[in-house]
Amino acid sequence: MSTKVLLALSGVLNLVLIANFVPGVNQTLDDKSGGSAKEIIEPIKIHALKDVKNIGLSDLQVEILSYGEIKYKQSLQQRHVPDKYWQADYFSSKAAFFNNRLLDDRKVRAALLKRFGKSAPESYVFKDVFYPLSHHADFLTSTQQIALNEQRVQEQINRLENPANKTQITNPSSQPVVGVNRLHANDVSSIIGEQAAFEYNLRYSYLSDKLRLSGVDFTEAKFRKTYEIMATSFSTTNVANISSQTLIVQRNELREALGDEAALRVLASLDGRFNMLNRVAQQNDLTEEQTLFIYEVISQSEMEMVEAYELRETNPQRSAQLMRDASLNKKQQLYSYLGEDLAKSVTHEFNKPIPGSRTPAGIILRK
Repeated sequence: MSTKVLLALSGVLNLVLIANFVPGVNQTLDDKSGGSAKEIIEPIKIHALKDVKNIGLSDLQVEILSYGEIKYKQSLQQRHVPDKYWQADYFSSKAAFFNNRLLDDRKVRAALLKRFGKSAPESYVFKDVFYPLSHHADFLTSTQQIALNEQRVQEQINRLENPANKTQITNPSSQPVVGVNRLHANDVSSIIGEQAAFEYNLRYSYLSDKLRLSGVDFTEAKFRKTYEIMATSFSTTNVANISSQTLIVQRNELREALGDEAALRVLASLDGRFNMLNRVAQQNDLTEEQTLFIYEVISQSEMEMVEAYELRETNPQRSAQLMRDASLNKKQQLYSYLGEDLAKSVTHEFNKPIPGSRTPAGIILRK
């Protein structure tokens, strides 16, 4: 490109900024996300681009300048999604992000078609917006790629707006990850350091997802504390090395940080067996409160067994007696609360093995 053309292009860009950006600052601040294609096109008039072309810019250079202007205007209109990562409606915020992305892409395509006509999809400059799946599905037409991409994004939105029942927990291997390509906590730490990895996993990890869906109304401080308490178990590659004493400490720390009911909800959300317990409860028209009480009885019995098991070396007879007492007390409470038949059904379902699950010390925490 000649010096003359470079100077001309520089002058045009300066004029664009002076004419459109500076007077429009206040208006830009008032703009709402989701303006029409006409509003996106407005800052630089079509005839102005023709004037630029007349001074020596090629079609490619005009397309680049035009696309940059449209994307810049769009970026000013995009709504910032607040990072309230500790709230359950953070999922809704992420759904809004994906929905806005769908709308933005449609507006950009509409703006480009209006400005450049039917030939716009054939321009390599606009390939990413007209061929969003070109990297792995280049055998599809532009229309097919756009339709398929929108369907995939819509599925992400649906999963975020309609998450599984807050008390139904599935294994991480069987649940698709939405929006974020998850890395193992240790991998993240090795890449960005421990402190930054903690902040990252606090927002984007299997554990943080389950905490948000636990039904607990967290404050940011309580969410961070809960994550910190439970992260040890979820970041350990060899879960069998987690001692039963660690599980007792975690339970007590959760109770101290959240209170008994909230701590119980967190433990339930992280225990894969609760999913099966909840299914039996729904089949028998039990309420959420009743289901949580049943889980509390079972989990309390398990913790008593953990404590009894700790005595096996120093006092084996006492250990065996306490384990029998814990088992009998659980049985009596469940029989009294549910009746013998339902209590047996609940216990049977709860104790079924979960394919691919890992159980620290054989007690409480399965995932």
